Amino acid sequence: MSSTENYEKWLAIVLAAALDHDILQPDDVLRYVTPEVLASHLPPDVMSNVLAASLTAGQMTAEVILRTAGPGVLSRYVPPDILWSAVREASRRAEIPA
Repeated sequence: MSSTENYEKWLAIVLAAALDHDILQPDDVLRYVTPEVLASHLPPDVMSNVLAASLTAGQMTAEVILRTAGPGVLSRYVPPDILWSAVREASRRAEIPA
């Protein structure tokens, strides 16, 4: 496994843990991973899945997006500085020291 793959995997674990422990909320992620970021960085097949899931749900919400393109997908395609911005904000709010 390359260092890039290791980093992506580690970042996915951090995001998933923060979400699982309610330190990071889906809306927090989408504050940084905006529709423009998704459209620019997710491959067409993933965007199609997000759109299909949103249509099935009747709305495009942060929860639907993260259920469809979870931490593993986001960490693979979205620039890490964008994801880290969401993690930093959540850690500050939770008063987790840097």
